[in-house]
Amino acid sequence: MLFHLKSFFLIPWLCSILIISCGQPNKNTQSNNDLSLFNENFRIQVDPETFTVKIEKGDTFERYLSYSEEKMEVENLEANEKSINWEVPSKSLSINLAIYDDYLDVHIASSETGNFEWPVIDRGEHEAFTIPIEQGKYIPADDPQWISFMTGHGNLIGTRDLSMQMFGVNQGKYATVYIIKNIFNNELVFNETKGSLSLKFNHHFPSTVSDKNYGYRIYLADNNPTAIAKTYQAYVEETGSIVTLEEKAEKNSDIRKLYGAPHIYVWGDEFLIQQNVKNWRKLKAFFLKELASPKMNPTKHIFELFGASEAETGKEFRDVLDELKNDEYVYKYHKLLWINAWNEVLLRHDFYDENNWGNVPLSAKGQSLIKKGVGNLDDSEIFQLNKAALSAAYSNFLDPVSQWGNGVSEYLLNEFQNTGINKAWIGLDSWLPGEIHPDFVAKSNALGYLIAPYDSYHSIHEPGKERWITAKFVDTTLYENATITEVDGSKIAGFLQRGRLLNPTLSMPTVKNRVNRIMGQDVNFNSWFIDCDATGYFYDDYTPGRMSNQSQDMNARLERMAWIRDNHDLVIGSEDGNDYSAPVIAYAHGMTTPPVAWEDPDLRQNKESEYFVGNYFSRTGGVPERYAKQVPMKDKHTYVYFDNRFNIPLFQLVYNNSVITSHHWEWGTLKVIPEIQNQELKEVLYNVPPLYQLDIPNWKQHKKVITDHVKVFSKLHEQAVKMEMTSFDWLTEDRLIQKTVFGDNKIQIIANFGPTTFDYEGKEISAKSLLVVYPEKDTFEFYKPL
Repeated sequence: MLFHLKSFFLIPWLCSILIISCGQPNKNTQSNNDLSLFNENFRIQVDPETFTVKIEKGDTFERYLSYSEEKMEVENLEANEKSINWEVPSKSLSINLAIYDDYLDVHIASSETGNFEWPVIDRGEHEAFTIPIEQGKYIPADDPQWISFMTGHGNLIGTRDLSMQMFGVNQGKYATVYIIKNIFNNELVFNETKGSLSLKFNHHFPSTVSDKNYGYRIYLADNNPTAIAKTYQAYVEETGSIVTLEEKAEKNSDIRKLYGAPHIYVWGDEFLIQQNVKNWRKLKAFFLKELASPKMNPTKHIFELFGASEAETGKEFRDVLDELKNDEYVYKYHKLLWINAWNEVLLRHDFYDENNWGNVPLSAKGQSLIKKGVGNLDDSEIFQLNKAALSAAYSNFLDPVSQWGNGVSEYLLNEFQNTGINKAWIGLDSWLPGEIHPDFVAKSNALGYLIAPYDSYHSIHEPGKERWITAKFVDTTLYENATITEVDGSKIAGFLQRGRLLNPTLSMPTVKNRVNRIMGQDVNFNSWFIDCDATGYFYDDYTPGRMSNQSQDMNARLERMAWIRDNHDLVIGSEDGNDYSAPVIAYAHGMTTPPVAWEDPDLRQNKESEYFVGNYFSRTGGVPERYAKQVPMKDKHTYVYFDNRFNIPLFQLVYNNSVITSHHWEWGTLKVIPEIQNQELKEVLYNVPPLYQLDIPNWKQHKKVITDHVKVFSKLHEQAVKMEMTSFDWLTEDRLIQKTVFGDNKIQIIANFGPTTFDYEGKEISAKSLLVVYPEKDTFEFYKPL
């Protein structure tokens, strides 16, 4: 069945009338359990003492919106033709229910800190939950594996784990859609009740917030993903707006470079790699000869830098120098150590020393940089001077500078062009590779690609003990003066329990300092990726004298993303892309496939496990194992993360033409071996870009799979990304044949995730393939991923 926009919404509630079966209540009157609000189509029954609310429609449909048997003392009960109000003094609560044309409004306020649970959905009447976990999940209530997963993995945090602020409860002909009005300080608590998955929604009223309230709009919608999503979409458009990509592109036309673009992380924060050495034996002989010379020279100067206190690899190389001298060959271990020691010292501002390079002619570029004065050079210029100096000192043994590197090299860009990848978003693991290889950034721009550094203002490490570049800040006072304090006085730890979390409300000066410095160099990024800011990881900061709340945290994150976007004309993206960020960002990573099973040691810690996803680092400077290693998947993780009987494009149904979403960078298109075909089918069906992790070896390995898929994806995405996803349907009872429609029936995509051929209107769609139909043109095409 296809759904049209007019059928998405609730049948109007007309002529709201209040009927009080126990008589007209006055102030201070207590109710029994028979207060009712109703109109021609619906009847709402309310028991204030238990806050049980029931909805009825016609003679055949009834459902509890929330049910409890626990009685509470009720005071100041008031009612009129539109609403019911009462207070619960024992819990410091004020409650209001109001009926409108097409929804029930529920408002709950507190005068004290504490918690309250409502609604409670645990009577087993429902058949499933529809929840926007990432793109969206359809979760059968009686499914043992889902019950185990949802009850065994902790509570869902409202802003973090819901990509949109709603959830649906499916039963029979209708779905009840709960739209969450206050997105902060919420938890969805799942339990098993009599063999069925149950839900309690818990709201925390914190001391950081003066106006303590939360509530819902509750709608009835047709029982399908499209109707549920479109109900929420109508609410977003009513209460704010959905800013389309085309509207965003009116301010920055570079956004259109995302249309049809795969997302590709390119690795290589090294200056040069082992393969850039033309002859190791000759290099070794020259190096040892220079080192033994009585006169200072570049080699002796570099060797001194190898011994600096902070030069970890350099000192290791010095320790094995005797082995290198005595061995006939230069073994792999020594090559790697030598290259890494060079890469380490090439980052130093004192690498080039005129006294030691006096007799070594530098390139014209190197000479021009020296004329500017070494002390006047920015980081990128220092790196270019250092490259010119090393190249000049070892010109007979090294490739030309333009060929240095493993992934961030012009070779890869030329390969993209030659294979028809004319659009791409290219991401670097930080701004450092761009500073080291500014020509790569410049050429990416010239070829029409977007290129962005990875940036983050989430974790901050103790000054002098920084483990990664984004956790290091010029203002070293931030670690003590701008980090987040828990209610018990402890500091919240950063990512991987390292360092602390930086309070976003205090981050803006350091954001401006970092971004202005990077963009002030001749490194022409045209996009920017900020980790964590669109994930919904918001915090209440209880630091005495400067408490801040989750709403302020969110607004500070949005402000800094908007500042980077607007002040430097950058196409901005972030992790996940939860919908509070939709007006600001253009793209997001993590919505389609999230990080899988953080809690499973076989994936994260047990390096002997076949499921181990890999280490975070690469000794060769290429793609780290964590991102490049292809792995199988445990059946239980496949079931909840990848099984397309349960995956639904709720987010795309609302935001397809507003935010471009893709996979998390740890779980790109090619990561899980058994799921590659399914991932590629889903990318086309959902209209979301493939995401790849590449250096030169990985490109050579996966070149055909990538180019064949991108050719199909790009053609469709360029068209569909400017349209609304108007419907999503299951065409078979097992939910393995799925259909999406874009625009006013402009594009239809039918995907067969099943094991056998499916006949669609006389067209045979083979297993693990899809059909694209253009009804207006009366044309169609098939696609089966490799």
